[in-house]
Amino acid sequence: MNTARCLHVLAALVFFAGTAAQARTLLLGFSEDEFLGEIPLVYASSRLPQHPRDAAGAVSILDRQFIRASGARTLAELFRLVPGFQVGLSSGGRPVVAYHGLSGQASQRMQVYVDGRSVYAPYLFGGVDWSTLNVPLDEIERIEIHRGANSVSYGANAFLGVIHIHTRAAAQSVGFRAQVVQGEGGIADRHVRWGQGRNGLQWRIAAGRHADDGLLGRADAYRSEYVDFRSEYQLSPSQQVSLLGGVTRNRLGIGYEGVVADPARTEEVSSAFLQLRHRQTVDVGNEWQAGLSITSDRGEDRFDVPLLDGRALVIDGQRRSGRLSLEYQHFKDFGPRLRGSWGAEYRRDRLESQQHFNTRKAQLNDAWRVHAGSEWRPSAEWTLNVGGLLERDRLVPMQFAGRVALNWKPDQHNTFKLGYSSAFRMPSLLEQKADWRIGDGGRVIDVRYLSSGRLKAEHIRSVDLVYTGTWEREGLTLDARLFHEEMERLITGELYRVPMLAGLPRGTVAYDLRNNASARNIGFEYELKWRPQPRTLVVWSQYIADPEVSRNVTLVEAIPEKSRSLLLSHEFANDWRTSGSYSELAPMRWLGEATPAGKQRLLTLSLARAFVLGGSKAVITAALNRPIGVFYEFRELQHHPERAWLSVEIEY
Repeated sequence: MNTARCLHVLAALVFFAGTAAQARTLLLGFSEDEFLGEIPLVYASSRLPQHPRDAAGAVSILDRQFIRASGARTLAELFRLVPGFQVGLSSGGRPVVAYHGLSGQASQRMQVYVDGRSVYAPYLFGGVDWSTLNVPLDEIERIEIHRGANSVSYGANAFLGVIHIHTRAAAQSVGFRAQVVQGEGGIADRHVRWGQGRNGLQWRIAAGRHADDGLLGRADAYRSEYVDFRSEYQLSPSQQVSLLGGVTRNRLGIGYEGVVADPARTEEVSSAFLQLRHRQTVDVGNEWQAGLSITSDRGEDRFDVPLLDGRALVIDGQRRSGRLSLEYQHFKDFGPRLRGSWGAEYRRDRLESQQHFNTRKAQLNDAWRVHAGSEWRPSAEWTLNVGGLLERDRLVPMQFAGRVALNWKPDQHNTFKLGYSSAFRMPSLLEQKADWRIGDGGRVIDVRYLSSGRLKAEHIRSVDLVYTGTWEREGLTLDARLFHEEMERLITGELYRVPMLAGLPRGTVAYDLRNNASARNIGFEYELKWRPQPRTLVVWSQYIADPEVSRNVTLVEAIPEKSRSLLLSHEFANDWRTSGSYSELAPMRWLGEATPAGKQRLLTLSLARAFVLGGSKAVITAALNRPIGVFYEFRELQHHPERAWLSVEIEY
């Protein structure tokens, strides 16, 4: 599908939007309840179901209305519209999502949960491999984002922020749904979901694939297939058991044409998980749950580098990793003014990689944590949140994170939150034990990383002043955060001359990973939502920061100074919906990249029309994703292409 054709489709849809008969049924899924209904409780801040005004810190909620209006095709694209977030595509369609920067290909300083399961990947530098998160956007009920450090509730890696992705319960996905997306640049997405419920058991199964030719200027195509399962069984009125599982398989185009040491090739990545959870409601305001989750990842990246003597040097990037997690948490109301939550978690990480550790032996790390928090409301105007967490693993001594936050609610429209929190990030297995060598027949040719170990946890202290305001008559809400973040013991690479070791040539130089940097980030961010009428949504967000770094001059470029975004959406009474979004990100350098990426400016437009076909609902959507000006994606000379696509979905 070329651009002109897609624009013709858009023009035709606009024409029909003005002439189609009006229908009262809101087939696009927008209802007045969603516009005017009560604000949902949030869990992201303290593991307690709280009204957003009582929650500590800044919380953004991306509901189904926001997700549909965004026009996003992938999960990562949504975060371009959240204040303080950065999104990029590194290679092979592998997205990167960061909050306040300080991220490389993995989002290593942010914690992400899907239905309560941490999706932390223990390989490389730790973090989140977003390419393995094939969560269809229409299967998401909402996304909660705690903007700011939150180790006190979620432990290591909740360093700068926490994202909770909640998919729809099986009972909300009864019936059949199918979607086909076809467009320029090899876009070919398919999704099928089937769900049923009977005798207290609800289940749904979904499968699909994503395909895209990727970025301009490199062999970057990717193909991804997935199967996802979710079920809930009501044992009794107060007990529920849920079982979730999924498998993802990716073929990612990486490397560069004509580059001998990094040739164009296909990396194969797969991931599988299984999650079992039991929830018990003792009585109103008293609930506990226990869960077990197992995650397995593997990657295959093997290629040859030709040598001058005619032979080939084999580079084998094969890896295997796994995580086992056992978790318990409980919350209880101790009265009308005091509530508490507490819990514990044990996890085991396992990682195998001959290339990265110079051994086939599995690298293991065990960790445990306990946490507790409370919410005290001495009067209607005040809320005090206090909490603490202890965590340790095999490689790092005990760490503590704490938080105290005081919320003042002078009236029902205004809330001021002042809070202090500390958080930490544990070094990954690779950062602690890297022995990344390239050899030929037992002879060492190069050493990339050789860790001296004994790394300490990174640490952050954050002071937040948050204001939330609502003006119901005008349909306005404002969420603003003034932050002061002090980070120390940040882990970065440092070149050094390796001491005389057996098997290594004299004068070998390698990277070591050390706690050798600190940073400070002071800034302001806000999100303004305006609903001038129930069917219209306007969201404007902005982030401005003034980062400083102690010694590593390239590290300061990894913290962006500015970003902003605008979302406009309107639903017509005749089942048409149109939306447009614009996002802009100041130049920044992603960690590990040799050169910074320039300014990013991206425009997304979409137009949708709903129909009734027999007893089924159908929606046709045309969308256009267009970079504005010179747009470097993640790294220099890597460009984001303009894309147009058409989506057809049916549900009954």
